[in-house]
Amino acid sequence: MSGSRRNPWALALQAAGTCLLAAAVALEITDEPLPTELALSLAAATPYLAAAPLYTAGRRTWMVVAAAIALMLAVASLVRITEQPLVNALHVLPLLLVAYTASTVRSATQRDRSLQRARVRARHDGAERERRRWARELHDDTLQELGAVQVVLSSAAADGRPEAMRGAIDQARSLVGNQITSLRHLITDLRPLVLDELGLRAALDALCRRTSETFGVRVDLRTDPQDADIGDRLTSEAQAHVYRIVQEALTNAVKHAQPTRITVTMEADHHAVTLTVTDNGQGMPQPPDSRRWPTLRAATPPAPMVRGVGLSAMHERADLIDARLTLRSVAGKGTTITLRVPDAQT
Repeated sequence: MSGSRRNPWALALQAAGTCLLAAAVALEITDEPLPTELALSLAAATPYLAAAPLYTAGRRTWMVVAAAIALMLAVASLVRITEQPLVNALHVLPLLLVAYTASTVRSATQRDRSLQRARVRARHDGAERERRRWARELHDDTLQELGAVQVVLSSAAADGRPEAMRGAIDQARSLVGNQITSLRHLITDLRPLVLDELGLRAALDALCRRTSETFGVRVDLRTDPQDADIGDRLTSEAQAHVYRIVQEALTNAVKHAQPTRITVTMEADHHAVTLTVTDNGQGMPQPPDSRRWPTLRAATPPAPMVRGVGLSAMHERADLIDARLTLRSVAGKGTTITLRVPDAQT
């Protein structure tokens, strides 16, 4: 989304500067009174310079260039009014302004590229970690138990007795049943079918129940019973990212905070859908980049846990859907993560 769409004041200032600059150029061409031309030129430069910070880097340069043109017209008018050729030296000031802005924009562009590379690298690293986890799960769990099934059936077949065969079949059925459950969990981690079939609310409810069953921690989902379609106010992409953020928040809590209870709250107003994940665990230390988490209260002394990678992934997902992610943590009093997602219907 461009800067002009986000801030209508930028467009208004640009329009004002353009009108004033056009009037100043018209006076320059027609040799109208120089003081009026000087005043119009200076007046044109002002809204352009005011609009520049409201735009993105590329448009900001054009705003400064337009302001520099207006200032050069002002200097030319001033030279003719004062009849002092030395005043021409003031022309260097607009040029220096343009050069400084171009240098600043270039630095900002390089920083943006570095940040983008870091995000891509982090995304690829995360994907690689997931692939390693899936490979480990399939090798250490599924493949080993299927091998055990093969051994059990082969042994029973070699024995030939009906009793051995029945025992082998019962054991094989148990091992296969375990693997069916394990594969279902793995498939749900990859992409929860309930999210596509029943929506965000049902998917979060299933996630909370599965987390509670797996880790033995009470996890409750609280929503407004009268707003059953609350998740439908978000796009499918936003719902997927919200699900993953809540999933990461629950995983962080049960693995690092040692809570006895976690509450997931989903509510909405006229502008956004807000999700809150609150645990009563031990809290967490301030992450390395505290500027990303302005509402964080650092635990004192720091809790012995590391959640930086998970928080970075959550923050990146929030950025992708223009959501605001904030975190508040106090030693011994737990952690609260709040995600506010703009309503797709507004």
